[in-house]
Order: sequence, then C-alpha cells, then structure tokens
Amino acid sequence: MSDTPIRNDGSLNDDGYCFACGPENPISLGMRVTYGPENSARCEITLDKRYQGWREVIHGGIVTTLLDEIMAHAIIYHVGQSVTTGIEVRYAKPMPVNRPVVVEGRVEERRRLIRCTARVTDAEDGTVLATAKSNFMLLKANDS
Repeated sequence: MSDTPIRNDGSLNDDGYCFACGPENPISLGMRVTYGPENSARCEITLDKRYQGWREVIHGGIVTTLLDEIMAHAIIYHVGQSVTTGIEVRYAKPMPVNRPVVVEGRVEERRRLIRCTARVTDAEDGTVLATAKSNFMLLKANDS
C-alpha cells in the first residue's frame, strides 16, 4: 500500500482541519490513510474515551465518520474529488475504546454516482464491527 498524499485538483480545498484526518486540527480523529490496489484505502486507528458514547464504547456517529472518511479517501485518491450523497451503516458489534481497529474502503462501481463499501474490523481478531455502503457524486474541476 502507498501512503502517497491524497490528490487535490483544486475543486475542494483541504486546509488540514478535517475532523477525521486533519493534521492541523487539534481535535481530529487522527486517521492516517494508505492506498492500495483495486481502488482501496486503509487506516489502522485506536480511539480513546474522548470519542465514546456509552461506557467503553466508541460513539456510533464517530464510527460512521470513520466509514465515510475511508470511502471518501478511496474515491478521491483513485477516481477524483467527490462528495457523499448518502450513506447506510450497519453496526454489528460495539467498537471498544482503546482497541485498535482497521478501517477499509473500496470503490465498487463507477457510474453517475460512485458506489463504495467500507468496514471497520477489530485489528487483533478480525471481527467485523460495522459496515457501510455509500454513494458519492464526482465533482467537476470547476465546481466548489
């Protein structure tokens, strides 16, 4: 996998303050994404108590953020600038606090809307914690 930075053609401006991956954002989740073959993106991350909902469980909205972000990275890196138009998340098991997880996303279909899938798995035993399907709209270079 490559850790080449995500390309930016100017249609969306990245100022480093993304909540999920922004290195300049002091409250960022700190996602560091790598890119692989077959239109994929991957991140290993461990989140602490600051992001919990119920005791010792990462908040579901944060899990959704991880899934949305990894799909966006897969599309932007492998296809081009895009924005989420819809997302469907399935929670299989609670995501524990302070336990490493792997977040993986993949571009599945390129049509008018680009379809992606993603999942969060336990980094130690491979248990699937959550999955997502999403549609993204590709932006033209002059849209902003």
